[in-house]
Amino acid sequence: MDPLTPETRSMKTRTSIAFAPLAVASAAFAGSDLVINEFNAVRDDRWLGCGQLAAGETCVRAGESSPDIDPFFGRRIGNGGDWVELVVTRDHADLRGWKIQWVSAGPPSTTGLPTTNGQIIWFADGTVPQGEITFTQAALWSDMRAGTIITITRDTTAQGGLDTDLSFDPCLDDWWINVHLGSSDLLQSTWNVVSFPSGLPTPPSNQKLYVDHQRWWAQILKADGEIAIGLIGEDTGNGMSGVSSNEVGALREDPGPSTTVFSNYQDANASSFGAPNTWKSADPADVGCRRRQNMDPLRAQVLAESCAGCLPLALNEYNAVRSDQFLGGGTAAQDSNNPPGVASDSQFGRILGNGGNWFELVVLSDHLDMRGWTLEWTETGASGAIQLSNAAFWSDLRIGTTVTFIQRTTAQGGLDTDLSFNGTTDTWVNINTFDTTLVTGTTSTKPGHVSGQFTTSNDRWTIRAVDASGSAMTGRMGEGSPAYNGGKVNAEDVCRLRQDPTGRSGPTSWFDDSGSSSTFGRPNTWNACPGTGTVTQSFAALLGSGCEWSGPSNPADLNGDGFVDGNDLGLMLAAWGVCGGASCPADITGDGFVDGNDLGQLLAAWGAV
Repeated sequence: MDPLTPETRSMKTRTSIAFAPLAVASAAFAGSDLVINEFNAVRDDRWLGCGQLAAGETCVRAGESSPDIDPFFGRRIGNGGDWVELVVTRDHADLRGWKIQWVSAGPPSTTGLPTTNGQIIWFADGTVPQGEITFTQAALWSDMRAGTIITITRDTTAQGGLDTDLSFDPCLDDWWINVHLGSSDLLQSTWNVVSFPSGLPTPPSNQKLYVDHQRWWAQILKADGEIAIGLIGEDTGNGMSGVSSNEVGALREDPGPSTTVFSNYQDANASSFGAPNTWKSADPADVGCRRRQNMDPLRAQVLAESCAGCLPLALNEYNAVRSDQFLGGGTAAQDSNNPPGVASDSQFGRILGNGGNWFELVVLSDHLDMRGWTLEWTETGASGAIQLSNAAFWSDLRIGTTVTFIQRTTAQGGLDTDLSFNGTTDTWVNINTFDTTLVTGTTSTKPGHVSGQFTTSNDRWTIRAVDASGSAMTGRMGEGSPAYNGGKVNAEDVCRLRQDPTGRSGPTSWFDDSGSSSTFGRPNTWNACPGTGTVTQSFAALLGSGCEWSGPSNPADLNGDGFVDGNDLGLMLAAWGVCGGASCPADITGDGFVDGNDLGQLLAAWGAV
């Protein structure tokens, strides 16, 4: 943005200040292609939810078992630094030249708006932080899809924030991009900052964003200067007030084209950077129930235009209970829930470790072929993989099948492989990962790993599926997913899908933590909210969806062109001999050799896949 001349400043001052209330009012009901969804008011020396702590103090509020965290940043002082989160509400929006104008208003003036002194960038008193962020003419901004979450960060990853990350794949449930202000090809920022709060460092000049709790406001302007959506922030008359230095400001309703300055913006102790907002309802009819933004209506058109009808798999549940803990904590006789009970798993009962390392998937597409697929898991500081074999079992999985993977055998307190299945009364199969007919092996970066072992944990665990060619078939699902916003998973919890599975269940679906019950191999259950009683997961809609698997499905199609033919035979002959692992797709049988057994498999599959 070009520097403002004194004449331009004067003109902008007269225009903005004289007509600002009218402009805000006229834009209030119009809605916008882009809306503010959340902003981080946590000070650089404070914690989300608890503020400033002395050495040794723990940030846990009365009546709660764990401190407030952001699912992406975890428990971090400053909660990721200064950042703003936006949502695109109209499909194919062109944001080139749009602006976000922000101001930290400071103490209220007698007029309800800050006074001016001729040092104006856009609106406010030159003695307080204020500025503009402009979307450049980059092609990225020319065609933004509805339901996209855009976060803008001041701090880099090394500084506790996040670098620019433009990965975006709605077909795999990745709807989020992040732009760091240092990416000047994407964003141009300017400000008129005179001073920062005492004791806080002034950010570098290329990080021109300041978000705080001192009556911080922002509005969005279109490329032609028209206000797309007026002032959002504390004490702007739309209901948000009392934002503290350990809180965020957040939209507590579904974002959409009808979102205005009078939508339900509130201060909050919980944040969800890069993911839909969640909150505890204040409605007397369901007080205490957790609510979550639903962006499905925004995203439906994008999915219909660009993506296959259904995903192949969804994570349904995984065990994060530590080996020396019981589900829900406490003792063998009683958990530590409030009120206390005897939390247990429907398969294992109440035992230490709740069955050990296990997770549960649901098949979302009929006739799914998973031969040669890899299930890749991660947690903080470690990762690993489960390599599936080319056994016939994996070639035709039916929709609605529950597939559990477990490390412990029955004798060890887990469960041996059980492939019994009839599609009606029995829709569950169990895979013990030491069963080499179904799992060729496992890997892990953890020391002392033995093939067959894998990890599930409460340490930001995720899993995704990769097909035999190395292409990702699902996004990362679990607490460590950028889309997760279901509460902190503790060492006495499981993490579960808290909704009925559909053909599009994935990372942005409603997962949450639970220490009250787990249901290995069976539909998930949870307490009704609002209301009383238990809700049991239903697969009826999924079974009636008609989802058919249409992805790459035959390991003998070595080049992935949809045919098993001479091209694949040539690749196999070139790899003949000792050859194995994920880098050797010609080893169809997974036995470490490319030989006559693999040739037989290829010839049997000859023709169109």
